[in-house]
Amino acid sequence: MPQVLHAGLSPMETHVHGEDSVFETVSNLQHDVSDLTDALALLGVKRCAHCHRFFRCTDPGILFDCGQSICYGCVPDWWSAQSMRLPVTEREQTLGKLASWLRRYHQAEVVKEVAGKTPIAINAEFQIVANCVECAGSGKLMEGERCRFCNGVGTVRIVVPK
Repeated sequence: MPQVLHAGLSPMETHVHGEDSVFETVSNLQHDVSDLTDALALLGVKRCAHCHRFFRCTDPGILFDCGQSICYGCVPDWWSAQSMRLPVTEREQTLGKLASWLRRYHQAEVVKEVAGKTPIAINAEFQIVANCVECAGSGKLMEGERCRFCNGVGTVRIVVPK
């Protein structure tokens, strides 16, 4: 197959010029996709950072916002991976926001932990263990008495039923 040379360029120069053209094309495509994503956001559409699908954000229960938008379907996988990466204080803050979001928009229930007892098996779509909001995870209330919201354990399970 004969090699075509462009405007007196050597084969090596043609190859480098071709790579620049491909790089420029890909760069332009990335820029266009970024512009489209920004335009969709102006129309009330956001992208899940985990699965990259687009969702209308008119319903606040569709996407969990924690600096990035995560769709409800991706929350269990995303949280199991994300919770290991976050520093303790940031993980607890995000977990508190997640627990509140699940209760508010997905009928999640708070299940008290009982010290020394194995948790009851619940038919759940998703569940997490979070610090008790009422006692801030201490298990004690202001007067030093055992927290009645978490039975003094300091944690509660947030269970999203199937």
